[in-house]
Amino acid sequence: MLLILGWIAVMLIAGAWWVRRDITAYARFQTQSDTIDRQRLYRRWLIESFVVLVSASVVSLWLSDALWPFNGFPSAFAPASRLLQSDGSISGDQWLPIAIGLFFGMVLSVAIKWRQIKKSLAPGASPDQALIPRNRREATLALLLSLNAGFSEELFFRLALPLLLLQVTGSLTVSLVLSMLAFGLAHAHYGWKGVLATLAAGALLTMFYLHHGSLLRVMTAHAVIDITAFFIRPAIADLTLSRKAPRWTIAES
Repeated sequence: MLLILGWIAVMLIAGAWWVRRDITAYARFQTQSDTIDRQRLYRRWLIESFVVLVSASVVSLWLSDALWPFNGFPSAFAPASRLLQSDGSISGDQWLPIAIGLFFGMVLSVAIKWRQIKKSLAPGASPDQALIPRNRREATLALLLSLNAGFSEELFFRLALPLLLLQVTGSLTVSLVLSMLAFGLAHAHYGWKGVLATLAAGALLTMFYLHHGSLLRVMTAHAVIDITAFFIRPAIADLTLSRKAPRWTIAES
């Protein structure tokens, strides 16, 4: 137990220093226009986040006697998983009318709210706006960042950290909540709005993981969320608002 407490203390101190440094680095990144400097920071974040989070995950899983996370869903998470399992089911002949209704409902909603939708797609002051790639090389690095975030962040915040905290607190609920809070605070460089948004996303990803019991699925979901934010949404905005090709398809300037 002393070893676990010591490791948690090390992670708290190192994590606080890392977040503080990221706040400064991201503030500088937001002011940079030179793509070489931007690519340098993309690479640094990619390498550092992978090495730090995966290494911390390995040590935490080792201390939790759960070093092989892909062999199955941790039995320690089973109580929370059972709470999220639904007893109700929809028969095969009910899926078609439900799907048709949802489709026409979505089409009608989009038609009614099109102006508001176009406004929401417009480039704004979202916390992660600066990370949207501006050329092909930046796009490659941003894609790798998205894939890495899906893998390393979910490995640490959704599996390794809650299992480690469970060894100390003895409460699955407390461990999951603390892990979600840590996930939000790890994105403090986005500002308080970004922390709240990340915290909400972390809660949804946690429920998704506990419900399906697949770490690979939640990793994929996380990567898809980031790819949507950095590529799909900006591409739709470029095509619908400015009638031009997505900004990240251009050659490096």
